[in-house]
Amino acid sequence: MKLFSKDWILLKYDIIIIGAGVGGLTAAAKLASSGKRIIVLEKIHHIGGTSHIFRRGGFIFPMGPLSFSYPDLVSKILKDIGITQKISYERSHFQLISPNINIIYSKPLEDLEDSLITKFPNEKNGISKFFNKLNEIIEVVDNIYEWNPDYLIGEKRFEAESKMKGQNKKKYELIKEFSNVSSKKFLDNYIENSDLKKLLGSQGTYEPVMSMLHLAFMWNVMSEKGIWFPSYGIHGINELLYDRIISEKGDVKLNTPIREIIIENGNVKGVITSGGTTYYSDYIISNADYKTTFLQLVDKAKIPEDFYLKIKKNSFTGSEFCVYLGIDPENVDLREMRADHVFYRDQMKPGRTLAEQDEDLSTFKNKEIEICFWSKKSDDFVPENKKSILLRVNFSYDLMEKWRTGVKKRKQGYKEYKHELAAKLIKVVEGILPGLSESIIEMEIATPLTYRDWGKRFRGSIAGWSRDLTKVEGFNRELLIKTPIKNLLMAGLYASKELFLGGYPTSMYTGITAADYILELNR
Repeated sequence: MKLFSKDWILLKYDIIIIGAGVGGLTAAAKLASSGKRIIVLEKIHHIGGTSHIFRRGGFIFPMGPLSFSYPDLVSKILKDIGITQKISYERSHFQLISPNINIIYSKPLEDLEDSLITKFPNEKNGISKFFNKLNEIIEVVDNIYEWNPDYLIGEKRFEAESKMKGQNKKKYELIKEFSNVSSKKFLDNYIENSDLKKLLGSQGTYEPVMSMLHLAFMWNVMSEKGIWFPSYGIHGINELLYDRIISEKGDVKLNTPIREIIIENGNVKGVITSGGTTYYSDYIISNADYKTTFLQLVDKAKIPEDFYLKIKKNSFTGSEFCVYLGIDPENVDLREMRADHVFYRDQMKPGRTLAEQDEDLSTFKNKEIEICFWSKKSDDFVPENKKSILLRVNFSYDLMEKWRTGVKKRKQGYKEYKHELAAKLIKVVEGILPGLSESIIEMEIATPLTYRDWGKRFRGSIAGWSRDLTKVEGFNRELLIKTPIKNLLMAGLYASKELFLGGYPTSMYTGITAADYILELNR
């Protein structure tokens, strides 16, 4: 369809951003603040993606992330965008309760090492060797985004490459080495006790599957940098970004899903919405995930076959089952919760994978359950004298898919089924929180189908690319912001092979990095 010149000008933008998740909002706010004409096209009815909230019966619950790391970097990015509001942060702490371990593990690594040696004196030598190596890697990765070219693009990458000598070269080689070292194999060399090995290798009760580099990222975030909750709430930071976009004359259109990304001769040219409107731009930033972007929005014939197959083959993280509870604290015993986040596992039956556990849903007893004392984050989230708890557990999308008949459409019996699952989960958690079921005032339930249809996550994926070394192969760089399509960039959780800053700040970092790269190209 040929547009009149005036219509074309109205629908022509300097940059189109697909998706109003935190990565898209960060990119849009930076670009709008830099004088660019931008538009954000969001598929659903609110900003923030799953970094949002919802209300039930006077309670406010989170859809996704509960807190994040690197608060100084988050504040720095906001300041760079021109957001000047003062945000304070309160640290969150994490506790593991399993049949043989009850420990708060979000303490500094030096203190954690001492605690573990006290509990496992026969493992003292192995624990010390593991922590010595872990600390060596963490010292290198702490500010990795400032000096390592694999975590930079454009001029900053070239500058970092030019400085790749001496100490930086040694650090770079160490990172390359441990990016290919299995944490499981590494721990097998030093640790005998299986429970200890799982704690050190997964920060929980599962077999280690990630690289030593990824494990170092995780322990740096958990114990050294810390995980924090912002005074504005995570959703409040999203609103600050949105307000900045609007104040700088940027456009945000909600309920506007994309049908196709237009590509001509290897270059992006714009997008077509599901409603048939065409928006034009020579630059697009997709805050959708890689599979949605390249398997659904881009014509397969327009992208290299090897790239297409790589995106199709490699795996995202799995999904989860989540129960949101508004409670009367007078009726439940919360004393076992010594931290605001508890990972609890009632049984440690050997030889059962996550997939095998999912086949028998009564084995919530043999699964790791996250319990978040959500109302400790803010009294504003609950009615007076009430509290709120979240229960989350890994859950296979495949087990729920049979109930889905369409977008937000379910077979008869789905509601009863998810309530049956919730009741089983709550019963298991009562092993450490007696009286929980009798304390419930309000309840909501999210399944992998919820994350797919309301959160727009591919097959309900919740946390980026898989952490399993064997399930993410073929990428020759860490940042996945640039793509084979000229001027089609990515932002958000899936724009980095690993969440080296944790989820929310990695999304912000990839968003502002994509924006800075476009600004660099247009100087």
